[in-house]
Amino acid sequence: MLLCPPGKALTYLLLAPPSGKLPAHTPIRRAAIDLIGRGFTVWEPYMDVSAVLLGLLELCCDAEKHAASMMSGLPLTPAADSCRTARHALSLIATARPSAFITTMAKEVARHAAMAANAQSQSAPIHTSVLVRGKPEILRVIELLIDKMQSDVAELIVEVMDITVHCLDAAQLKQKGLQETFPAICRFNMVSYDNHSRRIAVGARNGYLALYDQKTAKCQMIAAHGAPVMAVAFSPDGRHLATYSYQENKLLFWQMAAGLFGMMSGSSIKCIRSHDTRPARAGSNTSLNSLLKGVRLVWITQKNVIVLTGDGSEQKFSV
Repeated sequence: MLLCPPGKALTYLLLAPPSGKLPAHTPIRRAAIDLIGRGFTVWEPYMDVSAVLLGLLELCCDAEKHAASMMSGLPLTPAADSCRTARHALSLIATARPSAFITTMAKEVARHAAMAANAQSQSAPIHTSVLVRGKPEILRVIELLIDKMQSDVAELIVEVMDITVHCLDAAQLKQKGLQETFPAICRFNMVSYDNHSRRIAVGARNGYLALYDQKTAKCQMIAAHGAPVMAVAFSPDGRHLATYSYQENKLLFWQMAAGLFGMMSGSSIKCIRSHDTRPARAGSNTSLNSLLKGVRLVWITQKNVIVLTGDGSEQKFSV
């Protein structure tokens, strides 16, 4: 007699369409959701992680509708109970396996973007997708990870930004900027937003620079440094971008193209100056968390920037 692995059985209970034998919101389905969250590291090898995350997200899409009953302390409706259990499971999965959550969601966002582009060409709306309806819940989990797992988020900061850009309201981002729209992501010094051009620059652990243009909804990846990019910052007028690699001991200045045609042709940014920086005095056991907090760039004029390093020293450079 062949037995179904527990992970597959739990996945079935989560994803099975409602039926007479297994209604949408039953104790056994909620128990399966709870077990998925609590034991995800055990079940993960036997699960389709994408399907599980999207299935849980589907149950969370009506969280705002159930918010009052979930916070009032009154007995929950079956639907509200399922929603609460699914939200808790998502939080447990994300904090237990942040890399799995981030990479899986980033792949789903990329797949959704490709489908959206194809649907647009065919005039077929996909606004009912769970990745659209579940945006508030995705942002909630991303903010949770930033609060609790900052180093893990920093390792995959470009993927996190892919997810964040997908979830943020473009009109609100244009009106209020990134700092006000989603301040959690701005805690990272390798993230910078320019209000003039509505571009987001993100420094990656592999030395690349990701440049998001909200006007064209495109992301350009640029080979910038030979080591992790620990800090980036747009100049006050948005005409220049500074990037700094702590391990490479190098600061680069980039000139930004004024129009959107540069992004389309792949020439929206070019490196115009490179400076060697003094090696920081921090020890070899300096933690990533301390680097994330201590290394940053501060523009003091339109042409001058100060590099603040983890050892408390300052260095001034000019474009």
